[in-house]
Formats: sequence, structure tokens, C-alpha cells
Amino acid sequence: MMRALLFLLALSACAPAHPPRCDMSSERTLAFSAPEASDVLVARAEGPSCDKAIVVLSLRSEEGYPLWTWATTLSHAFGDVFAPGDREAVQDFLNRWIEVDLSTTTQAPPFAMLEDGATTLDQLTYDDIRARDLPMLCHYSGTSAQVCVFWEPAAGGAGHLFDRAVTENQE
Repeated sequence: MMRALLFLLALSACAPAHPPRCDMSSERTLAFSAPEASDVLVARAEGPSCDKAIVVLSLRSEEGYPLWTWATTLSHAFGDVFAPGDREAVQDFLNRWIEVDLSTTTQAPPFAMLEDGATTLDQLTYDDIRARDLPMLCHYSGTSAQVCVFWEPAAGGAGHLFDRAVTENQE
């Protein structure tokens, strides 16, 4: 009986260790919905391991109302660079992901300069939003891509304006 118990203990010590879950987040406060707003941007990772995590970027008003949310699988959008147990690398990624670009829609490229499929808006709507000088937030949606959204005060929410490729010169 004692030998069997020792054998089971030795066998369990040889079993492969499962990486820890990859549930973590990073957050910051920023002014998006109004110049004096204290909106909260949260980047979250969730998964059974870091190589299988999903990531969610969410922006809420200081009252807690959702303003914008974007989600993807970490490895699909940002590459297979995260090892199953590399929580430190994922936390570093989340800390950098919340460093978004804030500007206004007048900084958006003219409609004619957009690549095909970069926006779902028609030219009249896009040009109107651009001319209204609304708050604009751009965040990474992949290794060399960003999603840019605008704040529409009349609707009380953010809307997708355009997607863009990011080069080293733009960063």
C-alpha cells in the first residue's frame, strides 16, 4: 500500500504543469466623450493560458456607460508571440495597448485617401463627421493596424470611422 502511494506521488510530480490562467487587465482614465470627461479605458485578457487568450478593449464613461468595445483573439490579431504561461508579456502588451491615439476627426484622412474597405460610411457621412471636428480615438487592432472611432455627442456613443495600416513613420 505504501509503495503504491509513493508511486502515485512520484507519478503526479511528473505530470505536466498547466500554465496559469491568463486573466489580467490594465486601465487608464482619458477624456474622450467631452474635454473634461473622466472616461475609463480598460484592456483585458482572458483565457485558459496566454497563447489562447482573448483580448477586449472597452471604454466606459465615468458613470459606467459603455462607449466603445473591441475584441479579438490575442494570437490571431497580434501574432503567436505569447507563450502559454507568459503573463508578464501579456501584461506588458495590455499596458501598451491602452496608450491610444487621441485627436479629432479633422485629423482623419480625406475620403479619397482611404483604402478600399477602410470605412463602412458613405462619402457624404464620412466628410460630415470629419468636418465636425469630433473627438477621435485610434487603437491597435493588429500588429500594424488601427481602428479609429469618433464620438457622436447627439447619439451618446462612439462609432467606427475608419481602419488604417500603421507604418513606423506614423507611430
